[in-house]
Amino acid sequence: FLGFAVGALLFTLRPTPALPVKESMSISTQNGNPRNTPVVQAVKKSGPAVVGITNKAYAKDYFNRTVQTGEGIGSGVIFDSRGYIVTNFHVIDGASELIVSLADGRSFPAQLVGGDPATDLAVVKIEATDLPVAILGDSDTLQIGEPAIAIGNPLGLEFQGTVTVGVISALKRT
Repeated sequence: FLGFAVGALLFTLRPTPALPVKESMSISTQNGNPRNTPVVQAVKKSGPAVVGITNKAYAKDYFNRTVQTGEGIGSGVIFDSRGYIVTNFHVIDGASELIVSLADGRSFPAQLVGGDPATDLAVVKIEATDLPVAILGDSDTLQIGEPAIAIGNPLGLEFQGTVTVGVISALKRT
């Protein structure tokens, strides 16, 4: 489950180190717009790097015809502009075909680069360049109580770009 929830995408909002904690706890805005909160800013910045991944499985039927036997959909995050995407292993497990849907509406076939069922992590690659990239944080520096933002595709691509906010409730859980 990625330790930082890439099944949806987790970002933390940290106070600016140079500011006292009391000042950093207030909601900062950009251009004086009170609705342009840190959450809105993080979603605008990172949302384009969140993708949908469709997993299609095929098998031969009794008459030796290829038939689709299953389909699953999950989320992933572009971490390299050359088309590398991290996702959960369970999203790609058993796939005969992978299709990545970008936030801008384009879709690409994907190839599995590698996966690890024990950590539920996988990397896929699409043939595209100059893609938006998420800036990933360091989970070793997380603190209990920090805000967290998840962006993803719960229950399929029709809910693409869904956002929710929570807090880091515990550390070092697997």
